[in-house]
Amino acid sequence: MLCGSCAVTPIGILASVATSAGTNYAMNTWFSEDKLKRDARAAWERAPPCTSMSHGVQNGRAVTQVRDTAWFSFYESADGRRLVPSPGQGLVMVDYEITNRSNEDIIVTPRRLTVTNAQGQLFTEKVGVGGIQTDEATPDEGAILPAGQSWTMVSVFDVPPGDYALMVPNGRTEADPEPTWVDGCRIPPPG
Repeated sequence: MLCGSCAVTPIGILASVATSAGTNYAMNTWFSEDKLKRDARAAWERAPPCTSMSHGVQNGRAVTQVRDTAWFSFYESADGRRLVPSPGQGLVMVDYEITNRSNEDIIVTPRRLTVTNAQGQLFTEKVGVGGIQTDEATPDEGAILPAGQSWTMVSVFDVPPGDYALMVPNGRTEADPEPTWVDGCRIPPPG
């Protein structure tokens, strides 16, 4: 390696490579850990009120229609499960429908909606009924929604009382690229 007026030494090269690798590792680690949080915060910031979304929220090939939201001090589902909020928290129930308006089957991921606050903190449901089976251990696993069909579902979240945005599921076919965006709408705080 030739350099006219600079002194390039093997130690200098190694130090530069080590610094660059360390910086890249730190940046990749920092950004990869925070990407979902950044996406959730951005979705919260741009989310319109759910009541203004009369045609539902389109995300890929899936459309999520929020039919109702309500806050409760306890929630009892039709199968007899009773949920009470954790200390200092409240229960927000979301009644919604996911529809496949396309002519082919789609993969819905995640299988159910989640909620986020202004800080980008994500919350998954504590109780879910209708539509498809839920499994809290694998909230991102996809499920197949046949062409022209829909699921009517209810999700209940145990969250601090406040203003939340719904993160609606994405619908895609096997041939579609993995979803890289999030969409949703805002639900009001209790009151």
